[in-house]
Amino acid sequence: MKETLKKLKKMYQHTGYHKKFIALCMLIIVTAIIEIMTVPRIVEKILDVEIPEQNVKGLILWVCIYIGILLLQCYMVLKHCEMRSLLSRWIKSDLRNAIFEKLQRVKAKFFDQNASGLILQFLQEDTQNSGELFPIRLVEMLVMGLARFGIIVIFLIWTNVQIGFMILGLYALGLGITLLFNRKTMAKISEIRKINTSIYTTINEGIQSFFSIKLLGIVNKRVQILQEKLEEYNRENTKLEKIISTYNAIFTFITSLSTIIIIYFGGLEVLQGVMTYAQIMIMIDYASYLTSEFSWFTRHLTDIKESFFAYGNILELLEETEEEDLEAGEKIKEKITSIAFQHVYFSYNDHKKNIKDVSFDIQENEKIAIIGKTGAGKTTITNLLTRLYEPQKGEILINGKDYREYSISSIRHKIGYIMQEVQIVPNTIIDNIKYVNKQITKEEIIRIFKMLKLHEKIMTLPKGYNSNIYEETDLLSAGEKQIMNFARIMAMNPDIIILDEVTSNLSWKNEELIKNAIEKVSKRKNYHYDCT
Repeated sequence: MKETLKKLKKMYQHTGYHKKFIALCMLIIVTAIIEIMTVPRIVEKILDVEIPEQNVKGLILWVCIYIGILLLQCYMVLKHCEMRSLLSRWIKSDLRNAIFEKLQRVKAKFFDQNASGLILQFLQEDTQNSGELFPIRLVEMLVMGLARFGIIVIFLIWTNVQIGFMILGLYALGLGITLLFNRKTMAKISEIRKINTSIYTTINEGIQSFFSIKLLGIVNKRVQILQEKLEEYNRENTKLEKIISTYNAIFTFITSLSTIIIIYFGGLEVLQGVMTYAQIMIMIDYASYLTSEFSWFTRHLTDIKESFFAYGNILELLEETEEEDLEAGEKIKEKITSIAFQHVYFSYNDHKKNIKDVSFDIQENEKIAIIGKTGAGKTTITNLLTRLYEPQKGEILINGKDYREYSISSIRHKIGYIMQEVQIVPNTIIDNIKYVNKQITKEEIIRIFKMLKLHEKIMTLPKGYNSNIYEETDLLSAGEKQIMNFARIMAMNPDIIILDEVTSNLSWKNEELIKNAIEKVSKRKNYHYDCT
């Protein structure tokens, strides 16, 4: 329990909206006090005094006061609902932004160890649940549930001590049963979360591998896999609902006995002249409110656990080890003239070495090709050279110096990496080049595309270089889009060019286009060309 409260405090501090939370809770409590402590006294005054005395003016006065209090209460309820909604949206937005920024800074190994479905769950379901933890679920459970419950109990004890404590005992018994059943619900929620992550992963794989699934003719199989996971998800949710329904039924039966207690013991006191009929009516009315208020608590026990679990996962992600400071270390001021791998070992996991005792030297103006079957470690060498990963054993030297002494940003600035996959920035052709070199002019961009033999095609587009190739995906072919990668590298003007299977899966015409681009971009450059 102590550890849970410690984590909850950490989450609360992380939200950053402390003053707004306090203001929200105070507003709800004041609203509850006005409703619970004043309204029944007005009703009692009307029923026990003004009506028996046939005091019309007094009756009108108290009715007007009652209406005024109801209007004030409605306004305050409207305000705290608005505040809760706003706080929830702000927290969700902050968390999504923090997660996205973190994902840009984590080490590449993070993506090796976590499925895409889990990352999607962080950004969607976990942020949704986490954003509701404090302004929605905890506020409803602790403030709108327990706080209002406590105020009503105080009112009942104030009205009649014996009856008030008897009712409190019933609800204490109901709470014990609720907490007992809640252990079962949390175990079930953990199972459901794992299934949900698997569903996200399956959907993401279906989107990412759309063409492969189509060409292999396994659409029905993939659909069947997803349907089986969805059916499992529904089955486990049905079991969870049965558990919740069971303890809700037991709780409702126990708490409904409060009405019988009030009628019996209150009736005895009315006969003895200790209580009035108005007081019994109000106590019955407010005892029924207790069930409603306590249900805020019981209903959100499961929700809060889910939100607590989600927020905890997000905080773990936000504490994930980041890539080293990109600017830490010495900058590479001179041109890269040599690269050497000396007895380098590396593995993505502890079970299998991806590369073992690799050594080679590359000198200025050399052009080399690394050829091997899939999984031989071709891309791994590139990942090591660009410091997405670092060797577990051995050394990588740049200009005869351990490359870890140089800053990561300066290494990557000196190395141009052209991958098979093309990343298109959601904007114009010019913006797709400018984001790697903000200083480059439009004239220089045009000169680059002329060299790459794509200028004439661009000029046939409706808006030329201002065409948005992200929204209008059919304006350029796959090979022509690949030219974007070459144009970016030419705009960067690095010392080394790395080509990673850039001509695979292209037509003959597009391959000729890419070969021309390779010739232009690799002129007087070192480059590493992976092929199968």
